[in-house]
Amino acid sequence: MTLGEPYLDVHPGNLVCRCALPDGSLAVVKTEPDRGSEDEFLSGIGAMVLYSGRGMVEVLDVDRSQRLVLMELVVPGQTLWREPIDRALEAVAYVMRCLHQPAPVRHTFPDVRTYHRAWPNHFRLYGGSGPIDADLFNRGERLFLELCDTSDESVVLHTDLHYGNVLSSMRLPWLAIDPKGLLGEPCYEVGAVFRNRVDELYEGPDPVRAMRRRVELLADLMGFDSERVRLWALAQSILSEIWTADNPSRAPEVDLRAARLLNEVGPLG
Repeated sequence: MTLGEPYLDVHPGNLVCRCALPDGSLAVVKTEPDRGSEDEFLSGIGAMVLYSGRGMVEVLDVDRSQRLVLMELVVPGQTLWREPIDRALEAVAYVMRCLHQPAPVRHTFPDVRTYHRAWPNHFRLYGGSGPIDADLFNRGERLFLELCDTSDESVVLHTDLHYGNVLSSMRLPWLAIDPKGLLGEPCYEVGAVFRNRVDELYEGPDPVRAMRRRVELLADLMGFDSERVRLWALAQSILSEIWTADNPSRAPEVDLRAARLLNEVGPLG
């Protein structure tokens, strides 16, 4: 293949490039360094292969030993960052419905419950809640465990289905990229959309009401219980800020607005 210029907006250490194949067709190649126990690259490839192009960018070739995956080039490939929020949520819901399916009998997908380790790890690092609101830190852990304990049957999840990981496509209306590939109930998948595009919520007079509307709209689109959507979104918003706080280079970026709004929305349904 002939490599083109690398994409710039990727996780540090990753390399993602457009490329031309010997037959002249265009594709995308991605590689990522081994991150040890946090190796979501290989589980993500497993999810991409399982989805077989249904709501997901199609895998053309993969070499797990070399940590390389060759994928279709999604055209036109526009993200949902600038789409009107209703249309963006409809697109995310479309992708969710395409993706979710049970894991094969023999698989290596981790369970989302493994993410719970973030709370004790954070506590050991800071000796407490650190830059996270103490009430939210504690409530987030309780909620996360309670929701895991009461979850429906597990499916293979993307788990990072934010507005930048859903692209417009000519093959299907929308395609997802960059899955993490974990097992959890379908409702878990909603979390990423509520901790992103938060600035827009403050452009109107009532950001809490605007957040409530997003929760209720996505719940309706997916047929999920609106309160469970809110609670998963709240727990994961806190989890995301814990990960941010635990990264020395990003610790000053902790932003709890999404979690605070979801908490203020109060019980739904």
